[in-house]
Amino acid sequence: MKKLLVIAVALAAVNAQATRARVAALANSPHLIDTQTVYNNPADIFALGSDYVNLETGLTNSTTSTDGAEGMVVRSMGDTKWGLSLGHDSMNGSAWGLRGLAAGANAGFATNQQNPLELTYGAKAADMSWAATLVYSNYQDKVTTAAATAVKESSMGVRVGARAANWDAALRLGLTSTVETGDGSKYTGTAAIGANGGYMMDSWYLFANILSAGFKTENGAGAETSKFNTTSIALGALTEVKKDGSGFFYGASLNNSTSKEDVGDSKTSSMTLPVWVGVEVDAASWLTLRGSITQTLQLLNNSKSETGGTTTSELAPGANDTVVTAGAGLKFNKITVDGTLQGSTNQQLNGNNLLAMLGMTYWY
Repeated sequence: MKKLLVIAVALAAVNAQATRARVAALANSPHLIDTQTVYNNPADIFALGSDYVNLETGLTNSTTSTDGAEGMVVRSMGDTKWGLSLGHDSMNGSAWGLRGLAAGANAGFATNQQNPLELTYGAKAADMSWAATLVYSNYQDKVTTAAATAVKESSMGVRVGARAANWDAALRLGLTSTVETGDGSKYTGTAAIGANGGYMMDSWYLFANILSAGFKTENGAGAETSKFNTTSIALGALTEVKKDGSGFFYGASLNNSTSKEDVGDSKTSSMTLPVWVGVEVDAASWLTLRGSITQTLQLLNNSKSETGGTTTSELAPGANDTVVTAGAGLKFNKITVDGTLQGSTNQQLNGNNLLAMLGMTYWY
């Protein structure tokens, strides 16, 4: 019994808004408002109820925006709010989120932002709020000459967002994104744009997302080794049923994406219809349990890859992609702690995956 209590306390979080772990456990559903959705729509800082300090455990040298150590503090000043974020590796509508795809040309190109800094400012008037965020990262190694090691990294971006009683909208711009390696090879991200919006109609939330981004890479002699661009569009709807502090939601979206690499003359396209169901239940006054399941319906799950005009892969419908995530949380006064459960392929949990993601938020 004592061991069960220790596990329950370790998992944590009961606040309606909590940490990165909560968003992950609920399938990153577009209707969620959380400390992590602020990195998508900065105006969400006004929908969280109070100021906060959010801390996320993770890797110091993260290669994605979902497993790095980071933190953010938000403070009110009258009708305005300020936010300072440290360590968040941004991939929202920005060209630097594509660096991992360029690793085939040079492994050093996969380098993410280094000690990124984000500053947020917003204001509220009546039932509408707005906010903007500046994203900045810069790094230089003046000694290393290794061919596949990044010696320079620089990126800058802007996010703006607004939220009212029945709608929300956000725009994300990747302004600059460069990586240089020791042999003079260079990655340059093109101007990137990401936008999303949603509208509440009765009990349904209707939403749309669009992303356009790209990059080019060059070797030490200045010859172009790759030129990539991608565009994706999503249209969807979901609904949520709440009762006594608990509830569940379900939704679906129609996703279309196209990616093209000019130097190797390759192209990939897909049309999918993913659906998801999530549940979040107040198991006790101090304990919340949550989870979700996501799957692409085989009614529309098509993808195709071509190289030089020749089809190299075509799935219609595609392979199995069902994913189940789960998490739990605990609240101690003004502190919430969130964790996710990551099961192995045989559905067993052990010390290696009991807390796959862990974060803490102090509400003040």
